[in-house]
Amino acid sequence: MKDDTVIGVPTCPGLGAPARLEDVEGVVFNVQRFSVHDGPGIRTNVFFKGCPLRCAWCCNPESQRFQPELALSAQQCIRCGQFGDVCADDWPHAVVTKTNKDKFGPRSDACPGGALRWLGERRTAGDVVSEVLRDQPFYGSGGGMTLTGGEPTAQPIFAEALLRVAKRAGLSTAMETCGHTRWQVFERLLPHLDLVLFDLKHMDGAVHRHWTGVDNDLILANLRRLAGLKFPVSVRVPLIPGFNADSESLTAIARLVAELPDLEKHISLLPYHAFGKAKYASLGLPYPMDGEETMSPERLREFAQILETQQLEVSIGS
Repeated sequence: MKDDTVIGVPTCPGLGAPARLEDVEGVVFNVQRFSVHDGPGIRTNVFFKGCPLRCAWCCNPESQRFQPELALSAQQCIRCGQFGDVCADDWPHAVVTKTNKDKFGPRSDACPGGALRWLGERRTAGDVVSEVLRDQPFYGSGGGMTLTGGEPTAQPIFAEALLRVAKRAGLSTAMETCGHTRWQVFERLLPHLDLVLFDLKHMDGAVHRHWTGVDNDLILANLRRLAGLKFPVSVRVPLIPGFNADSESLTAIARLVAELPDLEKHISLLPYHAFGKAKYASLGLPYPMDGEETMSPERLREFAQILETQQLEVSIGS
């Protein structure tokens, strides 16, 4: 296989596999510059659309569906009057329906305040990496490109193409993943990755399914296989009230990490926040975690100490 050809792993519907890596297409909703929490150094994050999980606390609801979505920021609506009704007043729930797309979609191009916009676009790997390379002078010896989302492994052909093009350009690469994918996908991506940021949410399969929509069998199996390969993996735990922000849940997670001999003995706690709440409103969706409060620094420290009892290093926030 030539270096500029692509794999034959199935991808999400509608995404083909051209002969050149640079021409492989995928759907992304953001390329975020100067990130410092998703791998070493300064990173450029490529956000994939599409995810197999439906986490109740998801701060990027625009990442869950593969297709581009229409969003409206009510604060930016200037009530221009050119559409008859006021978009911000008439913004519906379930905006992904064809009727709503037909009604509001054409308005996005004419919206003078930029309140209506499409989230997600189909781009080629070459185009995305060219944008990432603009930040290369700032990376130093540790920074690079991080694939995130959404779930990068849900668009495996595109993910591999991005990684291979980035590696060919001399970039350091990392990937944030929920771990819910076929092992064959990891096998194709790992040779082009320097680090995997692995989200580990809960050890109880039934609880995991209730809060995320899937059980954790595949996730735990993939983490164990990654550890067995001695591949660089950074375990990250989203700390969510009512889900895993308790001694029993965190102790179970800590024991798994401590027991896997070739896994780094470090966990990053990612405390719950409500920064994504406005995104739900912009998509016409209810916020699942409404009413939940963020945790105090003292409470976070207590949770960190639970993990430390298993001889793990703990960081909070990244």
